[in-house]
Amino acid sequence: MALPTPPLPSVKTLTTPLRLMPDELVTTPLEKAINHVFRQSIEEGEFDFMEQRWVKIHITDAELSFHIGFDGNQLKAVSSRPCDVVFSGDSMAFRTLALRREDPDTLFFQRRLMIEGDTELGLGLKNLLDSIDTEQLPKAFQTLMKLGNKLEDFSR
Repeated sequence: MALPTPPLPSVKTLTTPLRLMPDELVTTPLEKAINHVFRQSIEEGEFDFMEQRWVKIHITDAELSFHIGFDGNQLKAVSSRPCDVVFSGDSMAFRTLALRREDPDTLFFQRRLMIEGDTELGLGLKNLLDSIDTEQLPKAFQTLMKLGNKLEDFSR
């Protein structure tokens, strides 16, 4: 007789350490990572439309929020501040988006991702991120995306 499989911990439980860490321990590595991943797009001026504008990314089931802005030279990450636009959705929606498993418009039309505030800024950012060729991203990020897709395929 097989033993029952224990339930997996919730996303909220798994992300508790992030919520308990001092803000700088979360935002500093996040800022370095996004500037590395989007280095080429930043250098080409593709983020210029975001200068002095702020976007809040709210992962609802994890109860986590990140605030991302652009100062004209690099992307900035802070724990909290007034934002021009808010993207919200659960962790599965953001994972699907990051792994490019579904078109962002599909996620919005299915109401798995929501946008509030300056929708023109939000759509501009969505279109920019959607237009970035994964081949121009750092090799390490490409590898993580491939691994993430394989893990998602495995879990189905």
